[in-house]
Amino acid sequence: METVSLAGNSGRLPLGVHAVQIRQPRSAEDSEGAELNLTCSHGSIVTETIVWYRQLPSRGPQYIVSGYQGIVNSIDPEGALRIRQDRKSSTLSLRRARLADTAVYYCALSDTV
Repeated sequence: METVSLAGNSGRLPLGVHAVQIRQPRSAEDSEGAELNLTCSHGSIVTETIVWYRQLPSRGPQYIVSGYQGIVNSIDPEGALRIRQDRKSSTLSLRRARLADTAVYYCALSDTV
């Protein structure tokens, strides 16, 4: 069975967003088809939208999903963004991770005001 590898990072992001500290293992691996969760801690935020990107090998960052509260589904990769009620962390859950999901994942904040 193939292994899917994910990595968290807080490097360069598109203009208009700023990086936040990601508190998660530097990488995650599991069997293809398994659910994988990446958690990002953002401290106390008020007006910012939480945004997740991924960067596939040899490509630029690609928008995945964003939200302000609750649960927001993502299509590619298939999964959901879950934002805690206190907005101090969010989790990107990939429902059935595929080998094609191997990438560096970024969590960022974008001001909505």
